Amino acid sequence: MTSSKRYVVVATPNFKLSVQRLSAFLAKKHGKQHATNNKKALLNKINGILTEQPYIAPVSAGLLALGIVDFRQWAVDEHNIIFYRIAEETAEVVLLVAMDARQNIQKLLYELTLLQPG
Repeated sequence: MTSSKRYVVVATPNFKLSVQRLSAFLAKKHGKQHATNNKKALLNKINGILTEQPYIAPVSAGLLALGIVDFRQWAVDEHNIIFYRIAEETAEVVLLVAMDARQNIQKLLYELTLLQPG
């Protein structure tokens, strides 16, 4: 589905937390500069593409198996994956989670749920 309208990208608290966790992981493994560069490139690509092409990614097959039917999974690059949903009624792309391709999505979602303030 292609659309000529522009969408607003909205980051949820879980998305922000998952980006922080991803950056911390990369800083520990590859250094702070690498983590900073990765975060900047990831956010630039998200904001540059999803505002005009929100349907670029398919519905996540892995999450579909868990009963989650409207989350899209986009391999932004070789190592970064994001999950998002499209809110047509408000023309928003709602960012849900960012992760490294080598992470387990079920484990990450569980950890993010535990870290959310009650």
